Amino acid sequence: MPMSLEGDQPDRPGGSAAPRRLVHEGPVFNVRRVDYTDAGGRAIRKDFIEHPGAVTVIPEEADGTILLVRVGRIAVGRFLLEFCAGKLEVGEDPAAAAGRELEEEVGRRAARIKPLASYLTSPGCSDERIHAFHATDLQEISTRLEPGEEIEVVRMRPDEIDAAILDGRIEDGKTMAAWHLFRQHETLREGGS
Repeated sequence: MPMSLEGDQPDRPGGSAAPRRLVHEGPVFNVRRVDYTDAGGRAIRKDFIEHPGAVTVIPEEADGTILLVRVGRIAVGRFLLEFCAGKLEVGEDPAAAAGRELEEEVGRRAARIKPLASYLTSPGCSDERIHAFHATDLQEISTRLEPGEEIEVVRMRPDEIDAAILDGRIEDGKTMAAWHLFRQHETLREGGS
């Protein structure tokens, strides 16, 4: 098995090549099970969420105001402050999905949607990859919420978002990661890079 750059660990974790058996098929994600024997000869069972991937969008108005959404999340039983987001449809281009989610949830059409980066959201239990985007040159349109979506658009200044992350009002991980990426891009832009 190939070794990592440090030479003390294999490049791929144990069980990577083992068959992945479908144990749950749902409308948004599946659950796969991997049974394998580790290097010490022990039987190991791991389940993980197989996710089609998703997008999140940071919409910036002409005055620098950022648009977030206050969205009801059943898993945690409350409303969270987040950037708009949604899962990728099969074969969908992430930039197209970003534009779609922006229109559906925020009621804005963007003339420019720029990728920031993509990242794994929770690789300990899922293969979900989020693609983060920055949207500008926004035009207001009607929202198109899906059944069951409880969403309110919230306008915030960048410094208010920074404060909300630090004081815990924003606790959504994808939003914090996307905001960090956005701020890094801003720093590079201001530095002339």
